[in-house]
Amino acid sequence: MAASSLPYFYSLFLDSFSGLIGSLLVYSGIKGTFIDPLQWSVVFGLPHATADTSTLMPSATGRNLGAGIFVYTLLLQRERKVLGIFLLCWTWAGIADTKVLFEHPQGTNTAAHMRNIVLLLVIGSLLIYDEAGTTT
Repeated sequence: MAASSLPYFYSLFLDSFSGLIGSLLVYSGIKGTFIDPLQWSVVFGLPHATADTSTLMPSATGRNLGAGIFVYTLLLQRERKVLGIFLLCWTWAGIADTKVLFEHPQGTNTAAHMRNIVLLLVIGSLLIYDEAGTTT
């Protein structure tokens, strides 16, 4: 595949965006699990979180760390279709997060979670149906 062809750039876009998703998952996993779970609760959408109310944040962000490593692994193995299926399945983590924020009396940041759900649905679907194959 020529380096200047449209399928090449489309394939490169999908790989790059998937890598960005993996990086953000790993970042949130490290930050929310090991560095500052209380501050990450605020970023998540719980602005009035306390040390007591944010005890489950390392669990939620730990799953992100595992998911990000899995995204990297699938990218390195060039398993684009499997990666797409995983991203579609991972939207349920976002749906669950959004549900928590909607039901919490002081939950915020639901728009960011809904945006992430849409991005996962779009990129996951594009990876599954990508006919260009892997980049060379």
